Amino acid sequence: MPEYADIYVLGRERSPDLIIRFLDHFLPARGEAADEYAVPQYADTPQIVFKTADELINHCCQHSKEAYSIYWRSKPGDEHAEVYFLEDGGVIFGVSTPAENQMRVDAVSSELGRFFETDEIFVTYEDLPPDSVDGFKAFLASLPAIVDLAAAEAARRTRAHRPIEV
Repeated sequence: MPEYADIYVLGRERSPDLIIRFLDHFLPARGEAADEYAVPQYADTPQIVFKTADELINHCCQHSKEAYSIYWRSKPGDEHAEVYFLEDGGVIFGVSTPAENQMRVDAVSSELGRFFETDEIFVTYEDLPPDSVDGFKAFLASLPAIVDLAAAEAARRTRAHRPIEV
């Protein structure tokens, strides 16, 4: 199994329509990574169990303080998509792609920025995103700017970096 580059973007809203558009754009042929979804996540005694990710998405969008991580896998390939509902009401979208294909990592990073119309994006390698909007923004702010080719090559040798433009 390859090492994955995890590319994260901070979403502006919890919306089932936005989540479905994200998934249809970045992972159109997908399968859910879980058979069911217990709420709260990882609870020994769940309050409710949803059978589909769509049901869980609707629940999390209606309950802005519900924290949950949902994963999908690409049916034809090695990519994955993730949606992280945060306890503070925020949402983070992610795409994971094999790290050895640097051109693909860069292309996905750029496409996420265009899709969400933001530059609040970063790339990690086999790491989860921060668990709050403030944590996401602080982590992003801690990453050095990529201003030239030398900075881009140095960034590729770190565990996290800003997107490298293609």
